[in-house]
Amino acid sequence: MRNFILFITFSFLIFSCGEKQPTGNVSISGKITNLFDGSSIYLDYLTPQQIITKDSAKVDEDGNYSFTYPIDNLGYYRLRINNQNFINLVLTVGEKPIINGDGNNLMDTYSVEGSPESSRLRAFNIAYKNNALIQDSLGRVYQANPNDQNLFVDLQKAKFTSIDKMNTIFINLINENPASLVSLAAIQQLDPQQYSELFKKVDEALVKTINNEPWFIDFHNRVAKMMNLKEGAKAPDFTLNNADGKPISLSSLKGKVVLIDFWASWCRPCRAENPNVVKAYNKYNKKGFDVLSVSLDGMPQQQNAKQDWLTAIAKDGLIWKNHVSDLKGWSSEVVPLYGVEGIPFTVLIDKEGNIVGTNLRGEVLENKLAEIL
Repeated sequence: MRNFILFITFSFLIFSCGEKQPTGNVSISGKITNLFDGSSIYLDYLTPQQIITKDSAKVDEDGNYSFTYPIDNLGYYRLRINNQNFINLVLTVGEKPIINGDGNNLMDTYSVEGSPESSRLRAFNIAYKNNALIQDSLGRVYQANPNDQNLFVDLQKAKFTSIDKMNTIFINLINENPASLVSLAAIQQLDPQQYSELFKKVDEALVKTINNEPWFIDFHNRVAKMMNLKEGAKAPDFTLNNADGKPISLSSLKGKVVLIDFWASWCRPCRAENPNVVKAYNKYNKKGFDVLSVSLDGMPQQQNAKQDWLTAIAKDGLIWKNHVSDLKGWSSEVVPLYGVEGIPFTVLIDKEGNIVGTNLRGEVLENKLAEIL
């Protein structure tokens, strides 16, 4: 699966308010223990391109500090002891947050009062970090036992259980206040296909309040592209070469029900799903169903991406003839065209080229095919 989630350290660099003339102040104070008398702490402002240090304060012998900084409206900030020891904040005009913590490990020990969005952001960070720790642990177990298929199945279940738990927290945060920077951070950690209506909800809420900010414009454009893949929309046409260099276009399959299946030889979840696609193909091919497999092989770490691709096709028994790839990995031209952010990802198209479903797998795919064929 594509790792499109950036870790907390840098996750907010993609969201940034354009700086404006200050209209008020934010006053931050608190106590950070285990720092030397006279140690500095810093307030950084986060932009798409860089982290800008805006203010600093000295702690006294008891760890107390305070400073007041002029700001305009709300924005993403961080309170930093050093580049490895900091916390992220959402601050707005007039707030007077009190932030306490242990200077040895600020991220895991801090508390915040007087800044509701910063408190919600703390809940976001905790959920994100807890899931990241679990995923790392599961990954290490798999690396130690790469050939144990039964263990792999169990690890996959544990993986998605952890993700579901994290997603539930994110969804609750979003529903509490869709028109917030915390919701914007949270929504972008969710699967856009699975949670398309929630993406739309956040977009509609934010467009009423901060629609001219650069970071929101990127999100808004992303949602607009997602809406192009809604049921009933025409599937965007594309042409890619097969392994023999022959171009195959989606439009050449018009008149059939087509599953566009985005996958790759290096994607374990894709390989695990392939038997279900084969089963559906064998069951419905004679009724007018076909598969157009689009491989995202071509990652930098692949020494022979084409051979990896062909070997996986043969090993997984992908017997249909429409296999295409430009062997550019995530740089493939079809990735932005279809808003692909993780694989496996599928788009089901009817005989007229209209989208009838996305991300349909297993029994859900078979039920949909039974309905339309």
